[in-house]
Amino acid sequence: MMRISLAASLVAVMVAGCVSSRPQPAPQTAPSPAKRIVRDGGQLVLPDGTRVTPDSTGGFLLPNGDYVRSAGSALVLPTGARCPASSGGYTCP
Repeated sequence: MMRISLAASLVAVMVAGCVSSRPQPAPQTAPSPAKRIVRDGGQLVLPDGTRVTPDSTGGFLLPNGDYVRSAGSALVLPTGARCPASSGGYTCP
């Protein structure tokens, strides 16, 4: 009787070791939509709704004091990201 229970325990341990849960794939995050800076007359409307007035070079100061500069037909954010011109404003990453 002891041998049967020992053998059954051994088989149970071996089966449990062979049966493992499948790894779950990492959840995919949807890409964030592009942010737009919209031209409204002589001002620009930032994605958060803040309005700024471009200076003579086309650049402007953000509310936090960082400067966004104009580079031809694009804006260059303080992070170095470029926002190319699009209809009615700029499209930023």
